[in-house]
Amino acid sequence: MSSPLTHTLDSNLERLARFLARTRLRDPLRWKLARHRDDARRAVLAETLPAVRKLAPGVLQREPAAIAAYDELVARAMSKMRAYRPREDGWLMALDRLLYADRPELLDDPDFPEHLRVRVLDRLDKLNDLLGIYDAFVTLTVPFIDEARADSTRKVRVHDLASGHGGFALVLKERLGEAVEVVASDIKDEYLELGRAAAKLRGLDVGFVVQDALSLDDLADQNFDILTCTQTLHHFAPGMVARMIGEAARVARKGVVFVDAERSLMALAVLGPFAALYGRSYAFFHDTVTSLRRMYYEEELALLADLAPGLPESARIETGFAFPGHAYLRIATATD
Repeated sequence: MSSPLTHTLDSNLERLARFLARTRLRDPLRWKLARHRDDARRAVLAETLPAVRKLAPGVLQREPAAIAAYDELVARAMSKMRAYRPREDGWLMALDRLLYADRPELLDDPDFPEHLRVRVLDRLDKLNDLLGIYDAFVTLTVPFIDEARADSTRKVRVHDLASGHGGFALVLKERLGEAVEVVASDIKDEYLELGRAAAKLRGLDVGFVVQDALSLDDLADQNFDILTCTQTLHHFAPGMVARMIGEAARVARKGVVFVDAERSLMALAVLGPFAALYGRSYAFFHDTVTSLRRMYYEEELALLADLAPGLPESARIETGFAFPGHAYLRIATATD
């Protein structure tokens, strides 16, 4: 049980979090540099796309050599985009590059104690609710759900890839109920076990299955309307994200929704101290700071979507920014 002091601290921090979410603060550095990042994306795309098209057939056939060459090519493209130095605001781009760091999170360590893992994920779920993050994810997904419902009398089928403990999948089922059938998948069953336990505790009918998000051939005949991936993209290298985008777009009947937080100096400055106080654990603080430095920008997700192998020609790509601080990628895949 928490002491009166920690209860008071949590209550004050939660009020602060709700206030910050309502203020809709924008990171000046992020918005100042968005135009430069888009210029970099266009230049890198023109340079890289011809080679990607040559490798794409081998990637789709799961040829190891083609996949390795593709991943290396996309990684180089992302590095070039991040190294872009415009004539104006070049010093800001250099400052922005210092923010990025690809370091492992403690939750990625299979030897990380389960009781600490449960505590960190519980705090993360609470923070997602406080900041309206899960609500933002639902809002981004609902247009595809409404489209699917209009075309069929059956439940809309949603598959959440690389879902970890299934935080978003549970919230989506909780919000939309019988209108949706939700399946959460991950390659690590230890995370899925946490999700199964949470679903049982909350009385939610959500499926949890082991699934490699980079190989979705077995989902092609399961009639999933929407494929999502939330708060996980930063765990994957650029080439893997691009391949996952292509796989999801080939399988989804209506659309794909990928969303993750963006790198942000302001978020790092605010959420770092907040995580230390609210999480009251080194693991929560460490993984909050580490993940914020690994995130992709909206323009980087756009590049990866443009380079995704096997993307249907009719697919319509949309990227954007969703408050409180997330970049999203939506792909409309319906051909009718």
